[in-house]
Amino acid sequence: MKKLIRSVFSTLLLCLCLAACVQKSKIETWKTPEKAAESVMHALKTLDLETLNESGDDYVSTERNWIGFPTRKEYRVFNELLQPALFKGRKYKANKKFAEKIVENLSWEISEVQENKDQADIKMKIMNEDMSDVMGYYMIGIMERMLKAEGSGLKQMIRDLSNIDYDKGGVLSYMDRAEGISSTDVTVRAYQGDEGWKLHISDSFINAFMGNLDANHLSEDVEKHLCELEDEYEQVIAKNKELNKKRTRWECDIPPGPSNVQIYLV
Repeated sequence: MKKLIRSVFSTLLLCLCLAACVQKSKIETWKTPEKAAESVMHALKTLDLETLNESGDDYVSTERNWIGFPTRKEYRVFNELLQPALFKGRKYKANKKFAEKIVENLSWEISEVQENKDQADIKMKIMNEDMSDVMGYYMIGIMERMLKAEGSGLKQMIRDLSNIDYDKGGVLSYMDRAEGISSTDVTVRAYQGDEGWKLHISDSFINAFMGNLDANHLSEDVEKHLCELEDEYEQVIAKNKELNKKRTRWECDIPPGPSNVQIYLV
């Protein structure tokens, strides 16, 4: 019995030591700003979201129900993959495919680190597939379906936008059309916390590693196609307005029928 107790105690002690070693190893990994940046980039490349949240500030906040259980958490990147849920359904699987596609060809170079006490600026070059036209392709798809739909097509647009992240006609279906390489120079801020350095997940950093997915400028061909569809849609709207005016005028031209007729029986 004594041997059994000692064996169990030894096993527990070993587990605690291993856990402590793992934690110490991670802190050693983020000992410098450059190592923290490398840790974040490797975590993104492999979709190791636990490490991403330990070496970067991806986590934002938690929503809880009336008894204190977390119902939803907010993250800066890959938000849907980190939600508290017992079952991972269709939406999770589609967002996982989206994330895998985003990081498939991700690479980076750290050129300079300027450290100042508990903060540091890290200059990086981030390379990925050029995703700058993906949202343009997605908008073209929405416009084309709106033009085919009845009436103004607004119902079709709302249906498309509600399924933006995982629908078969959503963003994922247009990512295979991405061409070329996006190379972005970005400066990322790191700060020193209780467990080593952490990288700030800024908007510019997110856009860089996502291959300029949130681009403000589209390619000339995509921009031209969008403008043509917008002009066509304006013509459809104008035509619908004219038809409504004619219909209203026709209804007004119909002479009114007898109203308020009273019949008296004598």
